[in-house]
Amino acid sequence: MTDVLAGADPIHTASPTLRRFLEHARARPRATAVEDSSGELSYGALLSAARAQAGALAADGVRRGTRVAIERDYGTDYVVALLATWLLEAVAVPLDPRAPAERRRHQIRQARCGAAATLPNADGVVRAALAEPASSEPAPSTVGRPQEEAEPAAYILFTSGSTGLPKGVEIEHGGLLNMLDYFADAMRLGPGDRMLAHSSTVFDMSVPEMLVPLTSGGTIAVAPPRSARNPEFFARWLRDHRVDAGFATPSQLRLLLPFLAGERVFRHLVSAGEALPAVLAEELSGVVDTLWNGYGPTETTVCGLCAEVRPPYRDPLPIGLPIPGLRAHVLDGELQQVPDGSIGELCLSGVGVARGYYGSPELTARSFVTGPDGDRAYLTGDMVRVGPDGRFSFHGRVDDQVKIRGHRVELAEIESVAERTPGVVQAVAVLSDALRGRAELHLAVVAEAGAEAVETTLRAALRRDLPTAMRPGRLVFFDELPRNTSGKTSRKDVTRLVEARLGTT
Repeated sequence: MTDVLAGADPIHTASPTLRRFLEHARARPRATAVEDSSGELSYGALLSAARAQAGALAADGVRRGTRVAIERDYGTDYVVALLATWLLEAVAVPLDPRAPAERRRHQIRQARCGAAATLPNADGVVRAALAEPASSEPAPSTVGRPQEEAEPAAYILFTSGSTGLPKGVEIEHGGLLNMLDYFADAMRLGPGDRMLAHSSTVFDMSVPEMLVPLTSGGTIAVAPPRSARNPEFFARWLRDHRVDAGFATPSQLRLLLPFLAGERVFRHLVSAGEALPAVLAEELSGVVDTLWNGYGPTETTVCGLCAEVRPPYRDPLPIGLPIPGLRAHVLDGELQQVPDGSIGELCLSGVGVARGYYGSPELTARSFVTGPDGDRAYLTGDMVRVGPDGRFSFHGRVDDQVKIRGHRVELAEIESVAERTPGVVQAVAVLSDALRGRAELHLAVVAEAGAEAVETTLRAALRRDLPTAMRPGRLVFFDELPRNTSGKTSRKDVTRLVEARLGTT
């Protein structure tokens, strides 16, 4: 660590991802690494800033393996903190500065963070959480695992959890660099090429946005924050600032398309985070040279399968083939391969599969299994079919997880928060496009007392405990909710009831 802080070259001891960046910084120190509204930062300047930040973190007690909460927005400040964390062989834990305070406190405790890199105007929640007494229990992620897997992870990224609390996915450097290299190679990106960065750091789409350029010698082109709220402004910015590649969700692209006026603003565009409809793919062909459809849960390091999308465009569009290093299996309920052409659950094994859910061995054991090839694998919960051409297509979920504007949402987490609220007897979250023609979350509620009193308390609880993307738009109150023949609440029938009620308001 002393050599790193003194400015020595740590290439030979650095993690694979960091080592690649350091090689580019050494070979082309004056090349532009990051460009945002404040100007440009060269590879050399970025490394110097990361070393300075590493010095501050080291003074704060960060050592090899320390989990460091990074509470910063996407762009230059986040990249500096991330590289600084890796210079110290520590583990990054991205947090959303705008997430509810209790959610951030839980993430700090669950990841057992020992330090933080926050913005100067941070609200103090993270620092206060770090000052709380730490758990004396050992982190179970590496208990009983081979020694080589006990090396510090690259990052821990939290996703929605069906238990009512977010769960932290622990990602390794080897799988991370494998994914980054895949996109750089597939899109033929290298020195001088520019990658758009516009995603929240807690959305794993931000990982390739900010790291593909730094591991291939390119430039991160950071879009202004207002781009997320103003598609007209974002389209104008894209027309004025050349980018060679970018990632976006179908929801984002639908809003953006009308303002691009058919102008080609991407050489390569990866649609990911949600299912890509054929009609949208056809419309996008006018603004991109090459369109890709990317699929992958956080547990398989951002992207597990990918494919170039070409005409004819027909639903369901294929989600592609496994990227190099990953293997895909289609399994039945007994974890056996289904017959060719049949629908089954997608299971992914190989490099890129996460270590598990940090600090949650029970959840890890439920989703991470031994695959048909004998290797450790992740059960995705997604139903797929393999076509005659060998490419995979998506055919729904085996559970109640949904995607909304690219965010993975466990409906059970929303329901758990709601049912902890005094006066709420039952809550069922549903996804519907009946109100405005686009997918939105709503909550069906059975309450003990008058709806008005409960609604105020429930709204406050949802705002306190859930990030914006997971908050229901409407609370719809019922005396009771329909059940199926086995006595369980029927989400499908509840959705019909909610849609009928919304149609009358």
